[in-house]
Amino acid sequence: MNALGAQKRFLSKDPNWAIDFAPNGTLVGLGDSMTRKRYGEFLRKIALGGANAFYEGPIAKQIIAALGSAKGIMTLDDLKDYKVAVRKPAEITYRDFRIISCSAPSSGIVVLSVLKTVEHYTDFGAKAKLNLNTHRLDEAIRFGYGAVSF
Repeated sequence: MNALGAQKRFLSKDPNWAIDFAPNGTLVGLGDSMTRKRYGEFLRKIALGGANAFYEGPIAKQIIAALGSAKGIMTLDDLKDYKVAVRKPAEITYRDFRIISCSAPSSGIVVLSVLKTVEHYTDFGAKAKLNLNTHRLDEAIRFGYGAVSF
């Protein structure tokens, strides 16, 4: 089975995802409409209740319950005590473009590392080199994750 097949099953079989991505039992397809009513309601509650609605209220309890059911260890106190850390963004030039992303601990820094690794292959993206470039990308991703210290 390929990765796409596993993803399709995940989105259609897990009830937490299927409600949005497969509301009729099959994945939303070309020409179908998809709504994110729960997400909209979630954003509305935060807009009305502010940060406390997310970090301490019923939303927090739902988050912790969902994490607990997936064997997560985060507690309500962890969520309540969370402090936003403002970090300097990471920046590279990729070919003729300036690209800015989040720095560690986000995975944006990994993406920038991958881009810097593959930018030197002038034939990267060429259909005739699909297998070779897939291998190069795979290795660049491995290196990107290995080189970044979270």
